[in-house]
Amino acid sequence: MAAFDDIRTVFIDLDDTIWDFTANSKVAMREVYAKYGLGVQCPYERFIESYLKHNADLWTLYHHGQISKEYLISERFRVAFEECGIRIDDPSMPVNFNNDYLETIVLCDHVVDGARHLLEHLRRRGPVYVLSNGFENLQYRKLRSGKLDKYIDKLVLSDDINVTKPDRRLFDYALQVVGGEAATTVMIGDNYDADILGAKNAGWRTIFFDRRGDIADTPAADLVVTSLSEIESYL
Repeated sequence: MAAFDDIRTVFIDLDDTIWDFTANSKVAMREVYAKYGLGVQCPYERFIESYLKHNADLWTLYHHGQISKEYLISERFRVAFEECGIRIDDPSMPVNFNNDYLETIVLCDHVVDGARHLLEHLRRRGPVYVLSNGFENLQYRKLRSGKLDKYIDKLVLSDDINVTKPDRRLFDYALQVVGGEAATTVMIGDNYDADILGAKNAGWRTIFFDRRGDIADTPAADLVVTSLSEIESYL
């Protein structure tokens, strides 16, 4: 097991690592889905399952620069509506639905179990930074809603330079912003591809939060945990 005694710079992912995107998405989507009266066309449970799957697939493409932010936002709903047989009579409805969803989700306050305790622990040893592919107009508000902002010294976003994790350029940029060095920096994240492979390629140490337990082979991770509380023993 890798030692982390020499770590001086700590970066952590936001969505589904400390702020519970999955839980908050379900809450926000249920509210907006009901507002638009779509349950008469398709049960909410079927729709949210379709949406979360396609959203995850599209985010993977976005991580690798294969689609634009605008395409991701529009396509994730279009595909889910189509798959669930939801008829759209008003062409502006998907855009309005998306806007209402985003304005709702940023007010949600579910955080991942152990997130606040871990952040309090990390802050006692030094600054804590967030490195996220999420959108600038949303990520700050998520931190505030989850009451996580007080633990975070700097939020570094892919939107800052229009480059997404796992691209090494974003990790190099993040180090420049905070004045860190790759050899003494660790990345904590739940996305093996974006967070762990990206950070390892940039020469950082890595802690993979395997929240779902669905990745068997994790050679790029210096440490694999299934709960945030485990990290406190190492950092």
